[in-house]
Amino acid sequence: MIPELADILLASALSFSTSSLLASLLFPLLQKTQHNSSPLQQSRLLMLYALLPPAVTFWVVVLLMNPELAGVLHSAHCHGELCGPHVPDVSSSSLTGAILAGVISALLLVALLLFNHQLRRGRQRLATVDLFSTAGNPSGSGVTAPDFRLIDSHLPLAWCAGLWRPAIYISTALQQQLSPQQSAMVLLHEHCHLLRRDNLRKFLLQWASLLWLPEPRKALQEQFALSCELQCDAYVTRQGYAPEALAALLQQLQPQTDMAAQASGERIQALLYDPRSPAKHGFSSADGWLLLVLLLCAQVALFSHWLHPLLDTLFL
Repeated sequence: MIPELADILLASALSFSTSSLLASLLFPLLQKTQHNSSPLQQSRLLMLYALLPPAVTFWVVVLLMNPELAGVLHSAHCHGELCGPHVPDVSSSSLTGAILAGVISALLLVALLLFNHQLRRGRQRLATVDLFSTAGNPSGSGVTAPDFRLIDSHLPLAWCAGLWRPAIYISTALQQQLSPQQSAMVLLHEHCHLLRRDNLRKFLLQWASLLWLPEPRKALQEQFALSCELQCDAYVTRQGYAPEALAALLQQLQPQTDMAAQASGERIQALLYDPRSPAKHGFSSADGWLLLVLLLCAQVALFSHWLHPLLDTLFL
């Protein structure tokens, strides 16, 4: 049982790291397919693209440990008299493989501890903020707005916090600064983040792209965050507020709050953009989905075929 788990760890590490490297290197190509896509399409495609290495790793390991399912993807080779489909047996036959599997186990344990620490620290911060906040009421009357919590601060702040049970927080300074209609727009924007579970999505995206190269990973996270902001801006306008009013609010808040910190210029341009204008030439969103499917199928096929011989070459 232990040697089999060690082989799974070795195969998973090689598959996940290689797939992450390929995903980060090919990310600029995916970006070219995003220009004519809606923010909703962008966020979906970006999330699935970030989850590509874990998905590839899952299917490769399944096929590697169940060679009878691999069919033509199985690499025919022999170990003495054993020539039929078989699972790798590296860790029990190679001291180097066993040591490397132990190192990978230690690194995985560290990653899990960091994951748990990040979750625990987030819960502690949220509990602290919740302790010093009170249930808020929309300023003025006659304005329908989501539930939120009010925190006493001289800084104009508005944000959605929490992964599993997110809540909206607004500072007293911001509420006093804005009109009832402007406060409602801010609250609706943050309520959209709450409904979409954007904090949880960003958290998953961050960990799924853990082994990406730094620059593509940063670009992935920034583009995903921007698509979330654009969708929540559109949510506000669908509630009956004028795009021009929201754009003016963004310009007013631009140097002050996180709400407008994510590429404010692009958000304002999107609000004032004429939908009847012709789309940009180049790749379409369908090309992005095609690229995603091709990368998934190609990596599963290639890794399933070559990973077993590669493990044998490296460790036997």
